Amino acid sequence: MESTEVKKSEEGWFEFYGSFTELFEFFCDNTTIHGTIRLNCSRRNKMKTGFWVVLFFCSFGMMYWQFGDAVNQYWAYPVKIAIQIQSKKNIFPAVTVCNLNPYRFGQVNEYLNQLDHLAEETLSTMYGYNGSLHLFKEREIIDLEDIMNNMTITDNGTFRLDKSICLMKITTEDGTQNTTRSRQKVGFKLCDSSGKDCYNRSFWSGVDALHEWYKFHFMNIMSEIPLVLQIPDRLVKKFILTCDFNGFICDSNYSYFHHPTYGSCITLHGNMNDSKLWTAIHPGKMYGLSLILKTDQNDNMPILSSAAGAKVMIHSPDQSPLAEHEGFDIWPGTETSISIKQDQVNRLGAPYSECTFDGSDLGFQLLYNSSYTQQTCLQSCFQFKMIEKCGCGYYFYPLPPGTEYCDYNKHTGWGYCFYRLYKNLLDHTHDCFKKCPKQCSETMYQLSAGTAKWPTSVSKDWVTGVLSNRTGYNRTSNRNDIARLNVYFQELNFRSFDETPAINIFNLLSTMGSQWSFWFGSSVLSVAELAELVFDVAAMLIIIGYSRYRKKKEETQNVNVYVIPTDGTSNLDERTLTNNYNAPNYRDCKIDSK
Repeated sequence: MESTEVKKSEEGWFEFYGSFTELFEFFCDNTTIHGTIRLNCSRRNKMKTGFWVVLFFCSFGMMYWQFGDAVNQYWAYPVKIAIQIQSKKNIFPAVTVCNLNPYRFGQVNEYLNQLDHLAEETLSTMYGYNGSLHLFKEREIIDLEDIMNNMTITDNGTFRLDKSICLMKITTEDGTQNTTRSRQKVGFKLCDSSGKDCYNRSFWSGVDALHEWYKFHFMNIMSEIPLVLQIPDRLVKKFILTCDFNGFICDSNYSYFHHPTYGSCITLHGNMNDSKLWTAIHPGKMYGLSLILKTDQNDNMPILSSAAGAKVMIHSPDQSPLAEHEGFDIWPGTETSISIKQDQVNRLGAPYSECTFDGSDLGFQLLYNSSYTQQTCLQSCFQFKMIEKCGCGYYFYPLPPGTEYCDYNKHTGWGYCFYRLYKNLLDHTHDCFKKCPKQCSETMYQLSAGTAKWPTSVSKDWVTGVLSNRTGYNRTSNRNDIARLNVYFQELNFRSFDETPAINIFNLLSTMGSQWSFWFGSSVLSVAELAELVFDVAAMLIIIGYSRYRKKKEETQNVNVYVIPTDGTSNLDERTLTNNYNAPNYRDCKIDSK
């Protein structure tokens, strides 16, 4: 038997290619990426090789450019709106009505009389109108002690009406069509505490100017009176004559308060624990809220409140009514029907949108005892800015603890400071808009209103007769002293606007995979092949670098060493130098000693 030695080569755990050329040729011949094999097949034709190299890298660059665009779109966190129509029982919204008849409080009535006389003189001086017999007759005066327990205000006589802040005509330059002409506005001037810088609060309408001027003095007078006063039930019954919901008499779960401009206000939000009473089970007027209001026109402050009727606000039951910014007026002697369509908006939180769920991340405390809304946030933020910049609070917004409302006897120049800040708020340039995002979950109501004269001349007798038997209403009163209000759902279907991510991680990976397949016709395994190629190149670079480093180190250590033998006489005429590295034997050389 012939014995031969067979050399067996076993594959090791770690083996690398002999050169980079071998590495790249193996990759191009065996990878699943389209087009790379053409780099090897055409290597004998330099023109084709160059063409395929350029085409390969152009495709590679375009793919990664689109990768970057897809990633940028993902990091922009776009959203899309999904609209759903839902049909179920709806919680009835809260309805707030105000009688537009603010009280004159006995604690500040003397100063209000002074303001009325100043307004009378202003009307007479500027417009030649004498309204003393029509505007300023005796009105009902309310004492705080009669409507609130332990509410006493002591007048120490320190307040003085600032008559220097008077209404006047202000000349302004109106530049139109390359011409400049003078026009007159009506307003009043407010200066800072030093009196050097002033601000003109002016209007084109004299009625608006008189109202704003009166309101400014009114805020200073009322600075010692709390903004929102809880009023007793006996005063509310004078305003709401009847209340029916779903065909039943409303329960007594109301909220009463008095607003210094809009008078007695009642919020009807129902009993939230009784789902049957305040849940709309059917659309239409018969299954909504029906009120008969007493809308007499005996205004206590006719300049401050020049409208007759009632102010109506429709809002979520857990939100505060903002009479300064919401609602609309209804006429006396009419029946107003308001149909409601409900929309629910659900926004995504960070990072998709700047919204908040409860306002706990604002950095300051809301001054309203209700759920978060952007408007309550803006007013709370503005009040804190007022206190910071002007040293006092704006009267028509709630007051933080430990602070006081503005009074030009105590805080000189606060009006100048306020109108400067308020102008930025109206122009949406105030920094509070950056601090107050929208709410992530918001219930919105679309309102449609219609009016008709009520009661008619032929039905007045029996309508007032029924009201007289039920509520004690004086049937001989004028028809314009009452109004009817109907609030109901037009349909129980409501739209839900839900934000969803327009691009999620799965869409991103799908887009990148589609682009990879489009430009290279490959898959995820091809990505692994590229990663393997990068790893092999990096490993070979490390190995080559390390081998060169060792070779250089060995060359540094392989130097010639010369040895001088010490055996022999001490008096040597010559010395033997031996190269101990290159030869096994010593090789002597003579060195002359001089």
